[in-house]
Amino acid sequence: MEETKLFFTPLWRHNMRENGSDWVSRRNAMLEKIYALMKAEEGVRKTNFGGWQSDDDLFKFDEFEWLLENIIALGNTLAPEFCTNKQFNDGHLWANVNGKGNFNAMHTHPESILSGTVYLKFDGEEQGIIEFFDAREGSPTAHWQCYTQFEEKNLLTNDVYSVVPKEGDILFFPGWLKHWVSPNRSDEDRVSISFNMSIQ
Repeated sequence: MEETKLFFTPLWRHNMRENGSDWVSRRNAMLEKIYALMKAEEGVRKTNFGGWQSDDDLFKFDEFEWLLENIIALGNTLAPEFCTNKQFNDGHLWANVNGKGNFNAMHTHPESILSGTVYLKFDGEEQGIIEFFDAREGSPTAHWQCYTQFEEKNLLTNDVYSVVPKEGDILFFPGWLKHWVSPNRSDEDRVSISFNMSIQ
């Protein structure tokens, strides 16, 4: 029987350590700047419950120039997935610092074609995972009687995908994809930089 797979949802993962041996020094410089901003600014409240989130203008600071250049370069390897004749040339970056008990509620990134997160400080599942949710209205969990009968989940029957990141990981995903970040259960901060990208 012929099969056609419909409505593919991609998630891309890369580790920034592969982009040069100076990752550690650049990471440390970014962390230092983030904690300085955190001390100087109240931060914003969006999807974050507890913790601290910066404005989305980190691109204006020298410490994040290298990161933005790499995000755009990596994003442009994915651009053909979205439109064949254009490239990403703009990005907004913001920092997330989540201490013990802090998390980010389920959300999407409206008006963003490609979004993602870079993990600057992360040391295992105890610091919280990121989970992505099936965007289809009639996803499997909407039909619980049938859903509970599946012994093993697959691309057809599973509607949640969990990622335990590593320090240096960068995740790219469509801006419309629902996701949340579970509570940090450790005594160490989880620090990441999220971004939105657009084509102009």
